[in-house]
Amino acid sequence: MNTQDSIAVASRSFSKNNFLITSLKEHYASIILNKSGNTLQGDELVKFLMPANKAIIGIEAITDSLLSQLPNLHVISKYGVGLNNLNLKAMKARGIKLGFTPGVNKQSVAELALTLMLTGLRKIHGNNLDILNGNWSQEKGSELYGKTIGLLGFGNIGTKLAELIQPFKCNILFFDEREHTHQDIADIASELNLDSELIHQASLKTVLNESDILSIHLPLLPETKNIISSNELNQLKPNICIINTARGGVVNEDHLHSFLLSNPHAFAGFDVYQEEPALNNPLFTLPNFFGTSHRSSLTNEGINSMGMAAINGLDDNIYIT
Repeated sequence: MNTQDSIAVASRSFSKNNFLITSLKEHYASIILNKSGNTLQGDELVKFLMPANKAIIGIEAITDSLLSQLPNLHVISKYGVGLNNLNLKAMKARGIKLGFTPGVNKQSVAELALTLMLTGLRKIHGNNLDILNGNWSQEKGSELYGKTIGLLGFGNIGTKLAELIQPFKCNILFFDEREHTHQDIADIASELNLDSELIHQASLKTVLNESDILSIHLPLLPETKNIISSNELNQLKPNICIINTARGGVVNEDHLHSFLLSNPHAFAGFDVYQEEPALNNPLFTLPNFFGTSHRSSLTNEGINSMGMAAINGLDDNIYIT
């Protein structure tokens, strides 16, 4: 039992998860939980973190200004997979260590991406709405088997999705900033029990032109913001199925709206949006759009995996280089 460190858990979802709280208490004697039910920010977040030297952070914004007011904070452990809300440069300058496990929620996210694919191909969303409106429609859909899947990003989640769809014998084209050798692809295929002949790295243009389904697994960075805009959308097949379980802002939503209006046989299934909550997003008014509320990692298993990784990160962490 660690009696030396004081742990502040800013994440509201972690702070109400009995399994994670019990696990944390098995390791640390001094724990402060965010029981407010709100996402803390600004002065309120500073006040909450002030007594701690280690913190578990979810979606809270960790800025340079905030860190300048927390001289005792030495470790930030991330609850979740994105680091967009952490000012890593400011953490590095202050010698604050980072606890982070990439891809800890890959199974949950990949499963939702697969769910959205099947929803679009089989026109499940529209069929359900028809029934609710008194129309016993029987519009034909498409099978996933044998389709060409374009993956934008071939990291933890992209490769996990490739593993999940391998029984469907899909041809997988992936676009990734890292150049993969034939041996790299063969090694990944062997590890995931995939047919390496069905996996190919390609240019963004080739992936866009040839995919029946486009699934996005890119971080939101300056170089990926709006990477899918009108020019890229116009290179897609008119019956394309576009899936985004990555980050809002990677796809230009205004351009996507116009594309879906002009291509009624296309489909988009999104879990993330440029502005959240996306309660007034016009995409939701379109019959060929289906959206979920940023919940791809929200499975019992996924949450527990992220939480345990955050607990481990309080001690297993690194200086940012």
